[in-house]
Amino acid sequence: MARAEDHGQDRPTEKDAVKALADLVGAQMAEGLWNLSVQALGLHRPVETPAELRRVAEHVMEIGELSRVAGRSLKVRIITYEALARTVQA
Repeated sequence: MARAEDHGQDRPTEKDAVKALADLVGAQMAEGLWNLSVQALGLHRPVETPAELRRVAEHVMEIGELSRVAGRSLKVRIITYEALARTVQA
């Protein structure tokens, strides 16, 4: 995990997101869901920016109940990270 030392919050990464999804649906299914979501959005792996990660998380949330949990969790992490980063920059 990349760390933003200014505010102590880990920057969300694609690796973290896929692992969290895998904890719910299994590794193979998580990779497949993530790949399909990335492709559907016209993005490329690795997904690196918080904005792109949020878009993929929102897409994953639409797929099913378990993926909705992982997608929402990632989205909350991204929103929190961005909010904390803005307060440090201000």
